[in-house]
Amino acid sequence: MVLPALTAADGSGKGKPAAATESSALLAEDAFHREALALAEDSAGIGVWSIDLTANRVRGTAQFFRIMGLEPTSESVSVDVLRALRLPGDRERVLAGFRDALSTGGDTYEIEYRIIRPDGNLRWIFGRGRVIRDADGLPIRYSGVDLDITERKATEEALDAARRELERMNQVLEQRVRDRTADLEAEAARRIEAESRLNQAQKMEAVGQLTGGIAHDFNNILQVIMGSLEIVMIALQRGAADGPGTDARALAERVTATAQRATQSAKQLIQRLLAFSRQQPLAPMMLDVNRLVGDMTEIIERLLGATIRVKTQLAPEGPTVFADRNQLESVLLNLVVNARDAMPKGGLLRIEAASVDQRENCPDDLAPGQYVVLSVADTGCGIAKEHLHRVFEPFFTTKDTGQGSGLGLSMVYGFVKQSGGHVRIDSDVGRGTTVRIYLPRSHPDAAATPDAATTSTPTGGGRPVARPGETILMVDDDENVRSVGVDVLEGLGYTVVEAADGAAALRILEDPQRPRFDLLVTDVVLPGGMSGPELADAVHAKRPSLPVLFTSGYARYPMARDDRPIPESRLLGKPFSIEHLAQRCRHAIDAAAPGDGTIV
Repeated sequence: MVLPALTAADGSGKGKPAAATESSALLAEDAFHREALALAEDSAGIGVWSIDLTANRVRGTAQFFRIMGLEPTSESVSVDVLRALRLPGDRERVLAGFRDALSTGGDTYEIEYRIIRPDGNLRWIFGRGRVIRDADGLPIRYSGVDLDITERKATEEALDAARRELERMNQVLEQRVRDRTADLEAEAARRIEAESRLNQAQKMEAVGQLTGGIAHDFNNILQVIMGSLEIVMIALQRGAADGPGTDARALAERVTATAQRATQSAKQLIQRLLAFSRQQPLAPMMLDVNRLVGDMTEIIERLLGATIRVKTQLAPEGPTVFADRNQLESVLLNLVVNARDAMPKGGLLRIEAASVDQRENCPDDLAPGQYVVLSVADTGCGIAKEHLHRVFEPFFTTKDTGQGSGLGLSMVYGFVKQSGGHVRIDSDVGRGTTVRIYLPRSHPDAAATPDAATTSTPTGGGRPVARPGETILMVDDDENVRSVGVDVLEGLGYTVVEAADGAAALRILEDPQRPRFDLLVTDVVLPGGMSGPELADAVHAKRPSLPVLFTSGYARYPMARDDRPIPESRLLGKPFSIEHLAQRCRHAIDAAAPGDGTIV
């Protein structure tokens, strides 16, 4: 039985065989797919290829051949045609990559390489392929796609070049920053060096001013002393030649008194310099600032005269400070004298005392805390701004020659700083000057009452002398000082043995032929590596009952054993009078008891 042929109706109503209709549809769909694939290849720039590995022949799409710069063809071409297009440096690399894909069994492979088209145009190609194997696993075909990535490579190279340029610019910038930093550091070093030289120059200027002032004042003092001693010598010689009844004795007494006054001036000068350097011995005590100002008001008014009015304003609560009364009085008098000299035609002087709390918003130059402020203000001529930063320097003065020593404000500065305070000065030319002294506020129970032994000064009332047989060992490295000391002590009736240093003193004390000693008088600073306190310790180890009296021409005394300061009752500051030496020696010997220490 033969089945009738299948027909399909067309638009005219006439029928067509069904197989013919289906074949046309398939052809149309295939044409559509080919057209779509060609459009996609052309749009994306992708070429499709397939290599017959058995024949080494390549078939490809039109886009593939266009990428390679060849005429499109539906025929296959030799693989060698395509290999010849690759750059010599890339041929082996592409082939080695393909062989590696085959040997590893991965079968997929992709690579980037360069070709030179027949027209000489160099292009970058990205290829990706897959190996097709037969039933036995042998590779028979290699198919894949190629993509022209020349523009992308150009972009990448441009970006890479830009990156390299940026890195280069960064390196240049970093080098410039390093160079500039080095220049700035060098400039900073030069400025520091210049500032150091300037500070050194200013320091040397201040030292020159200081030494010049000391030389001026001390030369005057020495002139008085030397001249007085020469007059005494001449008077004594004249008296011996003229015989008794001459006025040589009266003349000698008069010029000797002048020399003694000169030595007191020298002592005061040293005290002021030590006050400026904050090294003077202080005897602090609890002071009511209101009472101190009140006690001095009458003296201040007499000092100022009738043309200057004095007005005081005291703190209502009566604040107290822990300070040296004598030094604080001297500070106040110094400020009053300066104010008087600034108002030669009269004016107003204001002295004020007040309490301030600087625990919050404290200025940088002041430690936080509670302070008592003592201020002295005048309506005088004032101080020029260019001089204000120098007013506390020793021997610097804005007064006319002979009107001031230039040590007043330096002494004020040193004392206040040594007392833990601060000084401020404000001045306007033609309007006046105000000096404010900040001293830490204290309370009656915050400080111990000073020891009478350390604050009292031996006074007159007779010159104590030696008892029969009392012997003193005197140690001082200055031969002249030692000679004068021996003469004075022998004049007081003591037997005196002298030594120039600690080692010599120990040898004398260890000599069994030497007499028993009742007192050791030693300078604090000695040569030979053993100080006065160290000598006292060595002596104490062998003779614990031997008392010691220290002498010193410097205020910053070394500490005794156990880091304790030397008590002032056992310390005699140079220069000292005969009465002072006599009283201290007598007190030291009488206060000694068996087992008593060498210092305390």
